[in-house]
Amino acid sequence: METSAAQFIPPSVPRDSEGNWRRTGLVQEGIIGGASLWTRQILLNRQTPALHAAFAAILQTENLLVNHGRYGMFRPVKEYPERATMTNLHLDMNPWSYCEDKDNSEQFKVLNQLRYRSASDWITENNEPGCAAIGELHVQGLANLADNQEEDGGFWLVPGFHKYLEQWTHEHQALSNIYGRWNRFNLFRERDIPELYAAACHISSRVGSTILWDQRTMHGSRANCSLRPRYAQFFKIFPAEHPAMTPERAERRREAILAKLKLVNIDPEVDLSPMGRKLFGLEK
Repeated sequence: METSAAQFIPPSVPRDSEGNWRRTGLVQEGIIGGASLWTRQILLNRQTPALHAAFAAILQTENLLVNHGRYGMFRPVKEYPERATMTNLHLDMNPWSYCEDKDNSEQFKVLNQLRYRSASDWITENNEPGCAAIGELHVQGLANLADNQEEDGGFWLVPGFHKYLEQWTHEHQALSNIYGRWNRFNLFRERDIPELYAAACHISSRVGSTILWDQRTMHGSRANCSLRPRYAQFFKIFPAEHPAMTPERAERRREAILAKLKLVNIDPEVDLSPMGRKLFGLEK
């Protein structure tokens, strides 16, 4: 017996017809789903001990929380070039507000307005690193779910860009008129930053490998030119002790996560490890 929305589809509508499928996520960029995904496997992946250890070593604390993002799937297009995912470079933050703000009052305001009722709230949480004047360290990552070879496209970045983000931002004030000062996701066109597209380096890695980078680093994905799909899961893990993580916000976040876990039949006491429960912010 079907209990999904599929049971309401009229028999006359063929389910295997591509024209009847709804596209979700960022199709051109290879991002699957809405603003965050809550399937059983993606949730269990977020409590991987090795991920916690890597972020803990960099952030110098084991008291961490995990953000809830998405998968990436970069379609193999050697035989179907019309299905190509785009090559891009972007920042999951706004470089102009990051460099110009004098304190983290904007970050505090934005994060404490989150109710975690909308999937986009998790992206806002991910993309708000505060300001350069305070200089918090924010780290992003991805885990490859299949071998990623050079011709498969996939993750690339501009090495060392985080070290001169402030200089670059000052020298490219005109771009803020195009991309805006408040957008927390900025995908830059190659014609606007050709020198950075030329400097970006692809990182090939095996299945199960994880790549971590400073959030201030210009990064993105190269188009897949092979016969193989490229799969990845994105992560951000951050210190639980933070001025913007007020008790009220922490409780809203906790309740939202518990509701999501229930929808995919995950019992926190059974399916999550003690470390996983801490990473999810479930322990009071």
